[in-house]
Amino acid sequence: MATLAWLAMLSLFAGPTVAAEFPSIELETTSSDTLDGVLRAALNAPELERAAEGGDAKGWQPFVEAERHRLEELIRGQGYLHARVEMPDAADDAGTSDKVTLKPVTGPIFRVGMVEVDGLQDVATDTVRDDVSRQMMEAVGKPARGDLLATLEDEVLWRLRTASYPFVRVTERELLPIPGRALATVRIVVEPGASARFGAVAYSGLVGLRQDELGRLQPFRQGDPYNPDVLERFREALLGHPSVKAVRLRLPEAVDADGQLQLRAEIEEDQLRAEDVAGNYRTGLVAAVSAIAALAIRQVSVASLRPGRSRWPLWFEVVPVLLLTAAVYLIAQRMLLLAFPG
Repeated sequence: MATLAWLAMLSLFAGPTVAAEFPSIELETTSSDTLDGVLRAALNAPELERAAEGGDAKGWQPFVEAERHRLEELIRGQGYLHARVEMPDAADDAGTSDKVTLKPVTGPIFRVGMVEVDGLQDVATDTVRDDVSRQMMEAVGKPARGDLLATLEDEVLWRLRTASYPFVRVTERELLPIPGRALATVRIVVEPGASARFGAVAYSGLVGLRQDELGRLQPFRQGDPYNPDVLERFREALLGHPSVKAVRLRLPEAVDADGQLQLRAEIEEDQLRAEDVAGNYRTGLVAAVSAIAALAIRQVSVASLRPGRSRWPLWFEVVPVLLLTAAVYLIAQRMLLLAFPG
């Protein structure tokens, strides 16, 4: 029993002791306060926290080494293309070190010297190629950051899609430092895919709406060049219909033999709920009963009018008529909506 008690006490202290031996990670500052803030925020990685909680003090090197490489890529993504993060040799005091200091060495920040977009030779018109080239040249002189590269990719894709290439994609991207200068070449390789024109639109999910009614909302005709802006206007027009609750426009995976996109519009109609129907019926019945009661009171009262007065005040004549009109309208409306939902 004494041995078991001793082992239990030892287990209570062994866990915290080993976990405490996992080294703390510190970062040296750089010449950029903004970059330091980014690095400090990024250093709180879940991988390191899980490793520290696991208490694997003898095997901390792989976790820290992976974090070092991740921070290097992060710094390079900020435009410091020659950046590196230095760390003490993992073999030195690997089991006893209580602190590891990572030293970022940034080097110069690179700027865009030129932009190359390959793959445009398959694009049909010089106008499209010139439009892309002009947009790419606006990036020259800006820091060669990863977010700039992503923005340039989006610009290329959008311009080719609006030029009727819906299946364009980026197959390669890279930042290439220009030797001897703090400049970089941005290289983007695209595959335009097939040029496309609008085809027919097939509707699904229709209950009360008619296809020809929705077809009048199309801002394009079959055979017009494909344009995502026009397609978005069509989606907004469908959503503007009072009986349409949701719309999803689906493109096919490829053009057909005639170079057309056969679109599919999935419509969700704004159906009338049963409780709404019952509520409107109750409102109509109340209006009808009120009108009938008013007419009955009028008929009884007309006979008792004093001599010289042959009619009620005008407002008392109008009220029963309005109540009857409202009752007929509400009941007829609910019946029509039940017969033709949407």
